Amino acid sequence: MRPDLRGVPTSAPAEEALMDFETALESLYANRGEPLNLIRPALKQWPEWSLPHVFRAIVLLGFTERRFARGAAGSLERAEPLLAHATDRERGLYTAARHMLEGNWTEACETFEQLLIEYPLDMLALHTAQNLDFFRGQPVVLRNRVSRVLPAWTPTTPGYGFVLGMQAFGLEESNQYPEAESVARAALELHPENPWAVHALAHVMEMQGRVSEGIEHLESGASLWAPDSGFAYHNWWHLALFYLDRGDDAAVLDLYDRELGAPEARFALNMLDAAALLWRLNLLGIDVGDRAEPVAAWWREQIAEGSAYYAFNDFHAAVSFALTGDVPSLAALLEQLEQAPADSGRGAISREVGLPLVRAMVDYATGNHAGCAKALARQRDAAQAFGGSHAQRDLITLTLTDAAARGGNPALARHYLNERRIMKPASPLADRLEERIALLAA
Repeated sequence: MRPDLRGVPTSAPAEEALMDFETALESLYANRGEPLNLIRPALKQWPEWSLPHVFRAIVLLGFTERRFARGAAGSLERAEPLLAHATDRERGLYTAARHMLEGNWTEACETFEQLLIEYPLDMLALHTAQNLDFFRGQPVVLRNRVSRVLPAWTPTTPGYGFVLGMQAFGLEESNQYPEAESVARAALELHPENPWAVHALAHVMEMQGRVSEGIEHLESGASLWAPDSGFAYHNWWHLALFYLDRGDDAAVLDLYDRELGAPEARFALNMLDAAALLWRLNLLGIDVGDRAEPVAAWWREQIAEGSAYYAFNDFHAAVSFALTGDVPSLAALLEQLEQAPADSGRGAISREVGLPLVRAMVDYATGNHAGCAKALARQRDAAQAFGGSHAQRDLITLTLTDAAARGGNPALARHYLNERRIMKPASPLADRLEERIALLAA
């Protein structure tokens, strides 16, 4: 038995094997480099060790895309016969990964939680469980899961500053903005390059309408958090939202063209941001030119693989099709969702939340704006269950207000705009939306 850097037991066959695994793990939780590439030496040199195979499966499943499930299944198949020589903790990680593969994210989180009770310094369990809490739309758990293990961590524990970043995001999503800001700043004192803590603080400023501060926060530290970071794309997206809130559409489009429009690798986690930003611009009457078609083309490839894998992704695919007027692809997506079995917790969310939201986007794209607004109003407050952050789900409200104004119900549009003014009184976007509602309702 060889303990890892935090004292958690492993069955690593050699010290070098353990260090290879730690390098890949740090890449994962620090959002730096390529964890899948970094785990390859351990897989190649020590194929009899189960943990690297389980790690690879967990990373692949974290992309929330059906196309990676086959590779994850293969890794778990290779891990299974090796479990006899694994630790109880490693066998627990395998069980959790198996639940993830089957779409049972709640059961996976319960398994991770059992591991964290005994091993509160298990960074892989903590990191993955919090990601799943986010995907499941569970902000209180997102906060509390970290709180339950944090007393076991100290400033000298490897990864401590990144755990603070996780805590900060959970606090922000639980609407505890002063506490989130304090913890995020403490995390950045330890690791100024920590993109997750940068992200948590950006969320605080977004939710409070602190536009100028948000721009300064992200731009002043970009040389630290952006290089070699898998999370940089999303933080650039947050910067674009601040510029959109300020009304600087030219800056938004420039940022999209420089950082968002042509990522080196296209994954759902960045392509949904691309679709969401272009749709926001479209809702404000901004011509996005030919930028939307490559995004919609990528999402067409994904639904060819099959939808109903993660409802949050399906909704953004629908947004990209509505943006390009691609009604046939919307119809194909809708048909897949209507026929998909609700054979897991994730599948049930696709049917209960994803399907009605996609139907609403079909209504929008086919000119039934009143129907779209009615459907979105019915689903909006329940949509947290399909994941994403408060900032990301704002897309639903923005679409609702636009559809209501177009559908002859400006009172409904202003009803939701009132909420925005109360929640974000400093945000200048509210006045612009008021003008847009008046224009569309005229």
